[in-house]
Amino acid sequence: MTPPFSPPAPPRIALLGWARGIVRAQRCLWSECLAVWLRRPRPSVAYARRLGEGRRFALHGGSWMSVLVPMVVFSQFVDVLIAQGVIHVAAAAHAHRALLHGLLLFASVWMVAWAVALRSATRHIEHVLDAQALTLAIGFKQLCRLPVAAIADVRRIDHRGSVSGKDWFDRHGVRAKDVTVLSPLDPPTLLIALKDDAAGAWWTRNGAPRRLGRWVAVYVDKADAMASAVAAALPPPSPLADSTPQGLM
Repeated sequence: MTPPFSPPAPPRIALLGWARGIVRAQRCLWSECLAVWLRRPRPSVAYARRLGEGRRFALHGGSWMSVLVPMVVFSQFVDVLIAQGVIHVAAAAHAHRALLHGLLLFASVWMVAWAVALRSATRHIEHVLDAQALTLAIGFKQLCRLPVAAIADVRRIDHRGSVSGKDWFDRHGVRAKDVTVLSPLDPPTLLIALKDDAAGAWWTRNGAPRRLGRWVAVYVDKADAMASAVAAALPPPSPLADSTPQGLM
């Protein structure tokens, strides 16, 4: 089995890579959800073990993630009853009503399964910092590996007083298109700047390699603790050059 910290080769056909990513995402979603419901060993536990040893930082304590499952289940219960009633009245043909009822039921079950799987995965899969690299994992969906030598700076994102969830871009002097955001639902709490070369740094989404931005914004429960740990692991700055991106100065 290939370890998750080995970047996959780019697919020859982009559409094929996208399709494989969708299939992989659905397989992970349903296997994790069924393991929760059937009380079997969860795939997320084995996946987290494959990320290696090191200091771990949790990401399941955010405000959105804390209420994800009850919120989705409650909303689906209410919305499905209303929508099913509307379909029964509005759809004239019986065959059309049956098809719409089935599609709506499947969509509702999928939403609940997605919420259960995401909540379970983020409770077990955490960010890992070892002597060589910082591995950022958002459930099964996103995986990013940043060698310690490729990190230029790290700092906390303060959202206090924000009018919208995008205020921090201007506050830190960065452009949204230059930032790779790794967060399940909650806004990111840590901003990591990469060096110019960033050798060995990569990011995958649904198993497919993606372009990694100059900055990486990630959600973590204890941002100050992770920022301090990463800063302590960084090599001493070179006196000959400073490769810290200007947006963080």
